[in-house]
Amino acid sequence: MERQLYWISQGYQDNQNFDQIELLTVHSYGEMIEQRKEERSMNGLQLVSFEEQHLHLMQDYLKVFKPILDINNKTNYLQNYVAPIVANWPGQLFIRKALALRSQSNIPQEIEFFLPILGPLYLLLNSREHVILIYHNFFEKMFHSVFGKNKKLAKKPKPWRINLLLEITRSGWVKIKSKIIEKFSLSKDIEFRTMVDLLDNLIPTTLDIYAILFRSGSFEKYIETVFRIWTFALRWKRKNYNKASLVFLSDFFYWSDNNHPFADIIKNYLSNFNDYYVENMYSRIRANISPNATAENIVKQAYIVADQDPLFKNTYSKTRHYPYSQTILDFLYKKTSLFLLNYFENIFKNQGKSISKYTGRREKKLKTYQLATLEEEVDLRYLPTAYNTSHLPKLGLCDACGFPLNNNNSAILTCSHGYHVLCYSGRCNYCENFYKIGIFENVNSFLKRLEKGAEILTQEDFDNVEIEIEEEEETEEIESEKTDVSSLLIDAINKIESW
Repeated sequence: MERQLYWISQGYQDNQNFDQIELLTVHSYGEMIEQRKEERSMNGLQLVSFEEQHLHLMQDYLKVFKPILDINNKTNYLQNYVAPIVANWPGQLFIRKALALRSQSNIPQEIEFFLPILGPLYLLLNSREHVILIYHNFFEKMFHSVFGKNKKLAKKPKPWRINLLLEITRSGWVKIKSKIIEKFSLSKDIEFRTMVDLLDNLIPTTLDIYAILFRSGSFEKYIETVFRIWTFALRWKRKNYNKASLVFLSDFFYWSDNNHPFADIIKNYLSNFNDYYVENMYSRIRANISPNATAENIVKQAYIVADQDPLFKNTYSKTRHYPYSQTILDFLYKKTSLFLLNYFENIFKNQGKSISKYTGRREKKLKTYQLATLEEEVDLRYLPTAYNTSHLPKLGLCDACGFPLNNNNSAILTCSHGYHVLCYSGRCNYCENFYKIGIFENVNSFLKRLEKGAEILTQEDFDNVEIEIEEEEETEEIESEKTDVSSLLIDAINKIESW
């Protein structure tokens, strides 16, 4: 959160171009949604080809490239050029694998024309979704408090609801953050630090990387945030995005170090390398086919959808609005602040009551924590980075010299390690070492996968937990006029001192 404020103060990030409702609809593809409608328009785009492909094999991707290369053989239009391909994980894996194995006779040399690039929308969707999945028990408590005890939060909510939950959480936290930080002072209580990590680090990062940084072309901040999200993937033990982000960063640093022109191209035209339009087309096609449609029918419908006259559609289609007005959103932010105040009050009273659990008798290794306020047992993915390192935070002590911390010359980092100002070298050595090991292991794993791994997707390419999307009820009705939530919030903030 501090990093975001710094970017704004330095003019790197202009939030004024994106209102709150627009940011909440960043993954809403329908052209008939009124807010920011022009940015969802597909006018001027042409569907060239739409074919059935499983895309589970390297050969599937080579088949996709064949029609393009057949044209190139006649026109040479790719000569001295590259064709960037914004791709998800299988696309990243198999296109790069084909490049690594291009000396083989079954791989056309023209594969060198294609350059796979990390898809920003895939990064956004995966990181936001994973925040909700890992911290679901917390968000469920918040959801019931804000929307009603009888409301159900799906195990894997739909993207629009994930966006809403993360945004009201961030906005609710901003209203009370300074008071909470002041109250807890230099506390290293594990549950408090876990919540600060979630509210001040994970949520702002996943909300901003695509919606603001990518679309505004803030390249340096985008690169920094891609790495930050990689650190999340590392501690969450992701099986693909703990590698995909590193590959993208490696490419860019290589281009920069070697003065390759593509480094300047991606810097100056970042927002053009967007997978939004592909996802938009997929969404439209899905909305116009039945679950039992054959491949042939899907292909036919795709061309019909792509060729629809926008003027006819705009005339006879009903315009939709985002279900929550700005007034209602402000009400939800305040209700979320009230929930967070109550939650932090309980954390304050439960400091020191969370219990660590270890595995093994001879060689003890930290496994889980029983968090007192959450009343749940959580694994290390849930906890700040420090709990994944070889040096666990020392409560009340400097993690460098071991002497007590004090308010005059000490600080607790986002990772949960704390230092005296004089002991802090500008970086947390314990977490830096954790990241270095993660980079080394994941880069080597990816290189091995490219050179010797299977040419088909395997179980190792998927994360352990696959949860199907659950159908949800309609959007909740909010009766803000019946509750003077502003007065309640002011009163609750004033009571922080008496906790």
